[in-house]
Amino acid sequence: MTQAEGSEKQDAEQGELPSELGSVRAQGLGKAYQLYDKPMHRFLDAIMGQTKRGRDFWALRNVHLDVRGGATVGIIGENGAGKSTLLKLLAGITTPTTGSVSVKGRVTSLIELGAGFHPEFSGRENIHLACSILGISNEETAELQPSIIDFSELGDFIDRPVKTYSSGMFVRLGFAVATCVNPNVLMVDEALAVGDEHFRNKCLQRLNDFREEGGTTIYVSHDLGAVQSMCQHVVLIDQGEVVEQGPAEAVSETYLSRVRERGAERTMSMMERGTKEATRWGSGEIEIEAVYLINSAGEPAHAIATGEHFTVRIVYRVVADVEQPVFGVGLYRTDGTYLNGSNHLWREEPIVLDKLVAGETGEVDMALGGMPFLAGEYFVTTFLYDHSKEPPTPIDHREHVARFAVVDDLRRQHGLVQLQTAWAVRRGDPVHHNLESGS
Repeated sequence: MTQAEGSEKQDAEQGELPSELGSVRAQGLGKAYQLYDKPMHRFLDAIMGQTKRGRDFWALRNVHLDVRGGATVGIIGENGAGKSTLLKLLAGITTPTTGSVSVKGRVTSLIELGAGFHPEFSGRENIHLACSILGISNEETAELQPSIIDFSELGDFIDRPVKTYSSGMFVRLGFAVATCVNPNVLMVDEALAVGDEHFRNKCLQRLNDFREEGGTTIYVSHDLGAVQSMCQHVVLIDQGEVVEQGPAEAVSETYLSRVRERGAERTMSMMERGTKEATRWGSGEIEIEAVYLINSAGEPAHAIATGEHFTVRIVYRVVADVEQPVFGVGLYRTDGTYLNGSNHLWREEPIVLDKLVAGETGEVDMALGGMPFLAGEYFVTTFLYDHSKEPPTPIDHREHVARFAVVDDLRRQHGLVQLQTAWAVRRGDPVHHNLESGS
């Protein structure tokens, strides 16, 4: 967790500071880092300072923001777009190369796990440390401490050194401190993704309460569902620049459209890119060589429309004989929520593969009549297990092997899935006026 006092810097180009408590303003904001081919070049530049051996990398350039007090603003974009850099600049953690930032009020932030905590100190001692950094008196810290500990649900671990904490425990303590010290501005960067479902829901409720109490929230996330439900205004960043900002739904749709356009230049399967991104384990008698998402036109796709017919296709090669292999597919939202899992054996009419022999190749399709998910980004995980053994053992399990987007141009529903609903409106006297009495 990292926390920073709200800065009230004034730049000649900027004019007056925002007067509204909780307001945030950035003008011409940019951040450049020096990249060097060799560590020695950085050292030589530092001691000699004449010949510049490094080159500028602009992580962020020419960003203008004007956030009113009490607003909830989402920041979205692909990995490496500059979202975290922007949040660090707004929080005062990093100094800008160009432009200026002004914030009215106390700022707390949850940006990097463990940042701002002393690993040798206990959780309780780190609460005092964080509060002192924020300028909170010892008396006020003593009053706030019980609510912070209670919200974190750390129990006896609050008196253990934080170097012994798991990532989830870091989030618990960090979020509790950041939200319980009465900030005017709260900045959160995807950290909630590592928390368990119970605590993540608890944090989202706290963020909603903070918003209703008039606090300003700047929230970075890949979870478009959470962004759309929480944020009134969304900023889309791409390659260090703001490409669009406006209502959450419209900007999210622009983001997904850009993902779809770029998808034509990318390969669906991480394996085909020859990367090690997908976590993999198993005995290896059968290898999954490729995974494709096939659209209604029968073509590989990176984006599927809500309601569109699609197929997940698994291409395999048999290395050694297997008596009863079972292929399965799992679908996940990018925040880790497990949405569905199925295989060709768990059916009303099971498909049983008695034996696959070495040298054999083939394809397995899982077809769905219509994409049930609403707009967002999702993962495919493939399961390949040997069911001739008890319990079934993994042959080639590939976690999050492919990523795809779902687009919903009609936008007639909100949430996670599209439901087939029937509505009726009757004007006049209620037809079922005796339902409450049970008659």
